[in-house]
Amino acid sequence: MKQSIIQHIQSCLPCQQHNISRTKKPGRLNPIPTTEEPFQLIGIDYCGPFKPTSHCNQYVLCVTDYFTRWITATALPDCSAQTTAPALFNNYIYQYGVPLAILSDQGTHFKNQLMESIAKLIGYNH
Repeated sequence: MKQSIIQHIQSCLPCQQHNISRTKKPGRLNPIPTTEEPFQLIGIDYCGPFKPTSHCNQYVLCVTDYFTRWITATALPDCSAQTTAPALFNNYIYQYGVPLAILSDQGTHFKNQLMESIAKLIGYNH
């Protein structure tokens, strides 16, 4: 029965003309550029939520260096932009320097006005 319905829809010209694709086409994947030195290119993402700790932290900000594969993990109470920016500065940029580029999943905690202002201020690409 299901197969006959599928065949009918596929052979029906008006059905094909008015059948609007409801799925988003996959985006184009670009290769990740290679780096020649440590801490030039980093990736950032959040893990969580986890069970809250005694300090009310329930998320982990993970920063990965693409050259050395060094990972820096920071426990945070939430994953907002107001929490992400100082954590990135205090736990990564102050220790290892400003990267040339930061890769992320383009989440709202990484792609917002605050993070764009910081990127312009200290000079990294996001």
